[in-house]
Amino acid sequence: MFFKRLSILACAAGCLVAASCTDSLNQVGNSILPETDKITAFIDTFKVEASTVKYDSLYARTNSGFVGEFYDPYYGRLKADFIGQFYCEDEFTFADTPHEGKIDSVALYIMYSDWDGNPYVPMQMTIYPVVKELDKNFYSNVDPTQYCDMQNPVASLGYSPQSGALDTTYGYNIWTQKIPLPLEFGQKFYDETVNNPASFKDQEAFNRFFPGLYVTTDYGSGNMIYVIGTQIVINYHIVLQDTEGVDSIAGRYEEFNIRKDVIQLNRLESSHDEHLLEPNDEYTFQKTPAGIFTKLVIPNKQIREIVQGRILNYVSFNLKYMPVEEYQYAMTLPPYLLLIHEDSLTTFFENRSLENSVTSYVSTVSTSSTGAYIGYDESTRTYQFPNMVNMLNYYLINYPDEDLRLLAIPVSRTIATDSYSGTTYSTAISHYLAPSGLKLRKNEHFTDLVIVSSYLNR
Repeated sequence: MFFKRLSILACAAGCLVAASCTDSLNQVGNSILPETDKITAFIDTFKVEASTVKYDSLYARTNSGFVGEFYDPYYGRLKADFIGQFYCEDEFTFADTPHEGKIDSVALYIMYSDWDGNPYVPMQMTIYPVVKELDKNFYSNVDPTQYCDMQNPVASLGYSPQSGALDTTYGYNIWTQKIPLPLEFGQKFYDETVNNPASFKDQEAFNRFFPGLYVTTDYGSGNMIYVIGTQIVINYHIVLQDTEGVDSIAGRYEEFNIRKDVIQLNRLESSHDEHLLEPNDEYTFQKTPAGIFTKLVIPNKQIREIVQGRILNYVSFNLKYMPVEEYQYAMTLPPYLLLIHEDSLTTFFENRSLENSVTSYVSTVSTSSTGAYIGYDESTRTYQFPNMVNMLNYYLINYPDEDLRLLAIPVSRTIATDSYSGTTYSTAISHYLAPSGLKLRKNEHFTDLVIVSSYLNR
């Protein structure tokens, strides 16, 4: 730790004081202070310790996800897949009776909005049956062998991301991979509605009849698709007869979707990244969706000794990142970083919390070169946390004898804009589950915490 101390007259210090919304003096103004009163202001700089840590699982409750395998020469291997239940309306029946009680075909549709990696690398997607009801355990280290029959796959499909059918009718791109399923798979659904309609009484009964499917890849490495929808479609036809007794055929279908009403377990694997966890004097690392974060230790005990008796006016902290690697299909940057206490990792995401600028902070919103909102400044290559006064005050008051141990976590963030003030705010925060890699500088002064504080002399 080192610190610089400045003592200045009230008329000069007023600019520093006015910068803080937490300072009670900034509403008064220096013009009404007696001539004998002076404000002493201080700028203290403290070194924040930074290291790389890894957690074995992430909370990943979502009805979207990733499928595929991806290898980055620097950050290592990633693999993602998912196990999902399918939604069924209560008291479901087929809208019409299939001709002669037979269905025509059944298929699984995987819809995705984007991908990471090489879109031309051939992959193979394989579908396995779920044979045991899923638990509501939304952590990413789920073991599919505990739920699935891994010896008897339902179907498989060779594909590449670019080979999917493209649909632009919604104003954005959606690709779809169609995986034909065995005819008896769909026939079983219709026969059950006839022979045992109680299986479709409600979602719980349906889950017992059909626990779900496991979607994974077992061949190829080079890309991951971002799945936004998964759907089973059962096709059949009926015979219609007009008033003159002439028959015609009409097609019908029934569909079952993975949606937020049911369970989807997202599985994530990370390997070949042990070197990121080795002691490093220059950098810390982030890797998603691998649970590799940067841990920060703010020296609260030391800070308390220095700033005791003062008002904290401003606390500035930035994280400087290195440019992304230059090779093709290199990992991109995570859009935002969240700062939370390491003990809050589980509860924050399970409770679907938002940042409160007291015990949690999200990096400042910027606008990217493409006009999109991002949580870092491209011109200075920094994730910025401009005023952490509330957080520091909270932990100095409530935990005065403990250093503050934070995690910097890559997150996805849904934001809205206040129409009156123009400020942005979060409406949802979750772990960032797309492949990304981030190298943060920790040497020299790149993890300095700068505190502006003051007190009034009388």
